[in-house]
Amino acid sequence: MRLLKLPNALLIAALVAQVLAYPLLDRVWGGRALLVVFEWLILVLALRAARAKTHQSRIGYLFLLPAVALHVSAALSTLPGLYPASLLAQAAFHGFVVVSLLRYVFSDDLMTLDELLAAASMYILLAFAFAYIYALIEFLQPGAFYVNPANNPDGLVGWWELLYFSFTCLTSVGFGEITPVADTARSVVMLQQMAGVLYVAILISRLTQMQALRRRSENK
Repeated sequence: MRLLKLPNALLIAALVAQVLAYPLLDRVWGGRALLVVFEWLILVLALRAARAKTHQSRIGYLFLLPAVALHVSAALSTLPGLYPASLLAQAAFHGFVVVSLLRYVFSDDLMTLDELLAAASMYILLAFAFAYIYALIEFLQPGAFYVNPANNPDGLVGWWELLYFSFTCLTSVGFGEITPVADTARSVVMLQQMAGVLYVAILISRLTQMQALRRRSENK
């Protein structure tokens, strides 16, 4: 019951579960349908976590509904333009949730458990948002990302590979078998690298400030 009162704990659990389950479900019959349901669940949990104290549900639904509708349309139809529109809608929705969680974390001078979890959720969702942007770039400009053939026997660069790449950029661990080739891809990579470094710096500064305020109030 306590977990249900921490929307960001549920969101983190769902995100981690998706990362672990994706390689298994993507290759089995019926697995892709389960992944679609999984992604819908994450979208709903993300919106719930974002509206915990920000009261932006109406704006959130303006991002959520197109993301879900375009995702379904792109999965069921081969009409040109649906897939890139779906990627753009997903990136926009995840970006909205990141901004909402950022406002939630900085809303007061007392860091609660759910706010700490929100900070972690925000970091993970930032990687997801950039992964959708990278997938859009790869769709519009095939070959924008190069994958070492030894690690990519089918020669395809899909969303899963780009999510992995997004996490390597965000955590600044350095490039592995995937590297950006196109200038557009490199520009977005630089933005994500800056966002990852600044996020950690800002969060540490915020926590230090809150600890100082807490000590000051206790000494009064």
